[in-house]
Amino acid sequence: MSIVRVNFLPEFYLGDDAVLLTLDGSGVDKINAAVVEARNNRSSRVLHDGVVQEFYIEPGAATVDLSPARVVWRLDDAKAAEIADDLVSLSTPRGDGRTAGHFYVDMTSPAETLVISRDEYTDVVYPWVSPE
Repeated sequence: MSIVRVNFLPEFYLGDDAVLLTLDGSGVDKINAAVVEARNNRSSRVLHDGVVQEFYIEPGAATVDLSPARVVWRLDDAKAAEIADDLVSLSTPRGDGRTAGHFYVDMTSPAETLVISRDEYTDVVYPWVSPE
């Protein structure tokens, strides 16, 4: 089973709040497919492990609305393209054959930083924390 988890983590990134998107290899592929579909069709939806991930392309948007059973991504096309590029990079093994790594993406809400992580933090299941 693939890993796709989205958590709001207070003080996670250098003492600042962050949203952590934790993925394994098949999770990267699943979320990338959803982002690409949203870029092509203005929206997409994927269900994973009981959590609905909805992606909407909206001008000027860079937010993630979080609840335990639903994550709503509102991204402008440039932000969606940046995330898709990061996901493609995380799906490609480096020269040493390893794939673990992460990217930081500037967001506006609920935190200023989205951390997209592949094969890191996969053994940790963070407790649900509401960003409000």
